[in-house]
Amino acid sequence: MAGAALFTTGPVSLTVVVYSVQQIKYEILAYMKEFGGDFKDYFIGVTGDPENALFKKHKVDRKKDPWLYKQALTFQAARTTQDYFLTRLNADGEVVTNGDEDMDCVYVYKKSKRTTP
Repeated sequence: MAGAALFTTGPVSLTVVVYSVQQIKYEILAYMKEFGGDFKDYFIGVTGDPENALFKKHKVDRKKDPWLYKQALTFQAARTTQDYFLTRLNADGEVVTNGDEDMDCVYVYKKSKRTTP
C-alpha cells in the first residue's frame, strides 16, 4: 500500500532504565578499562540533558570518541557517582553541587583533541 500512513492507538509504553550508584560506577569502570588510559584522561559530568552536554557542550564526536551516559535514581545518586570518580580516582570533571531531580544523568567521555576539554 504505497503512501499509506500507519497509526497506532492506545497507550504507548516507554521503558526508562535507571541505575544505582554501584551499577553506574561498575559500568563506567568497565568502559574505561575497555578503552584504556588513565582516569585523568576521562571527563565525568552530571546533567539533565546528556546528549546536549556530550555532543554540543563538550564537542564529543559521536562516532570517533568513546562516550557513555547512564541515568541515576536521583540527582544525589548522580553526584555521589561523579564524586567517586573525581575525588578518589582523579578523573576530570566539573563539580556539580546544585541541581534538581531532572539532573540525574552521569556521563563520561575519553578526552581527545576534538573535545572540550
